[in-house]
Amino acid sequence: MLTAVRVLRWLPRRWWWNFLAWGKFFFSRPPKIERPRDDDWHLIVPEPMFEAIRAVPLYKVMVCAPADIPTDELSPVHTGFYKFQVWLYSTCMAPMQAGLPQINADPQVALKRAFNGLRRAQFPAPKMPAEFLGSPDLGSLAVRGPFACYTTKVDDPHLDEATWEWNFLSLNGYDHHDGLVNIGSRVLFRKDPVRRSLQASQIHSALSPNPITPTDPEWDQATKIVLCAASTHLSLVRHFNWVHLAGAAQLAIATRNGLSANHPLFRLLWPYIYGTQQSNDMVTRGQMVPGGDFETIFSLKFDEMCRLFDDTYGQYPHIVNDPKEDGDRRGVRSAGFDTPTQDNLEELFDVLHQFVCNYLKIYYSENPTGTNGVRRDPETLAWLTELNTRVPNGGVGVDPATVTRASLARMLAQQLYLVTVQHEILGSFMWNYQLWTHRQPARIYDDFRREPLDIYQRLVNANFNLNVHRRALMSNFDNVVLDYRAQLVMIQFQADLAKLQAKMNSEPRAVWRLYPSDLKVNINA
Repeated sequence: MLTAVRVLRWLPRRWWWNFLAWGKFFFSRPPKIERPRDDDWHLIVPEPMFEAIRAVPLYKVMVCAPADIPTDELSPVHTGFYKFQVWLYSTCMAPMQAGLPQINADPQVALKRAFNGLRRAQFPAPKMPAEFLGSPDLGSLAVRGPFACYTTKVDDPHLDEATWEWNFLSLNGYDHHDGLVNIGSRVLFRKDPVRRSLQASQIHSALSPNPITPTDPEWDQATKIVLCAASTHLSLVRHFNWVHLAGAAQLAIATRNGLSANHPLFRLLWPYIYGTQQSNDMVTRGQMVPGGDFETIFSLKFDEMCRLFDDTYGQYPHIVNDPKEDGDRRGVRSAGFDTPTQDNLEELFDVLHQFVCNYLKIYYSENPTGTNGVRRDPETLAWLTELNTRVPNGGVGVDPATVTRASLARMLAQQLYLVTVQHEILGSFMWNYQLWTHRQPARIYDDFRREPLDIYQRLVNANFNLNVHRRALMSNFDNVVLDYRAQLVMIQFQADLAKLQAKMNSEPRAVWRLYPSDLKVNINA
């Protein structure tokens, strides 16, 4: 009887937050990216998150102060909506309600109840990856899909054969909500040379002091812990902390501070940085404040989540935005097993890189110190200096004293990859993975029960709103470039994207594959 009463009290809350999620999605429109203007230009001086948003005590994460958000990005409607949403967290219509029952044991039924009506009419329901159809296939997920970025060769001379891993043991250092299992974990993979694949061989987790193997009865529970850790780390660290805060925000700040509006590099980057500071400020308030999405969906207590952000902000590895160099660093390229996601990401990067190379040839000579050389342009050097200063953990790997047109082109391609490919595969792309909590729970309870209705509903709506309409990369941005030569390069870029799209369309569509048509030009929420 008590449970029935709680559910009845929950229904109006659920309806209200589902309606808000639908409204946010329905009324969202991709902004029209106009030519940048020189007027009302001011220096952005980053400050610790705690100074910008007092409710979020991060002391190492540097952000744009609300008062410094560029006027061309300001949206009073969006700002007001998010302030209203955060205010609701502390009212009788808060999205969370204690004591609710578990979601349905049938994942399709659970999803249909949480994602229906107006929202499902606006956006298609997620598709279950093949790896989730039975007991989760960790070996396949290690090379196919969003978690392939974690697969790294183990450098251990004591191992008798080549081994790869996902290592989330660092999450052991952060306290979880009461009643939850610690999700710090590690899974080891071994190569099957005949099938050219990886096979999960053992899992280290809180379930046992000894490694758990596929023949152990705890294997399925251990896989849930590993996938919960992967989902948590990907959403909190890789996506929001590294893409939004450590990467894209610092790129946008350095570009506005170091380049004039009519500089060719500013015009190249303008569509990719547009709206970044306003978007980050809004989304931080909705997701990171007490009672926000991150604290209520995932395992970590609020203070511990903040500590994780501060700790990992300074660990940001910019090299992850170059799939070839990152793949070599992780030991997965030419390792004797198939790497479909690695190959997919390299194809996307190559198109971005070729575009930047073609663009830079217009404005810079090959000789870095000759006429029109990159080292003869003070604005380019000032921008590089500021970018290296703003981006944590050593900057972007290009020294103004030794920069060449080639090294500048690769680094710029990495920046474009950051805000298009990385943001997509770590954000909107999770729609087809994160909602199947029977395989990949949002949090792990002591008794391995399923998520309660409110947590699952919030997970669904948060992922739904990650898919709001944003400006597609495959759009015409001719209006922002300086001259007809750059317009021709833009046209060729769009043709190359269309060619790659056609090539991918000639193959059976796959949940794990990222298509050019999926990509958005910036992280604007």
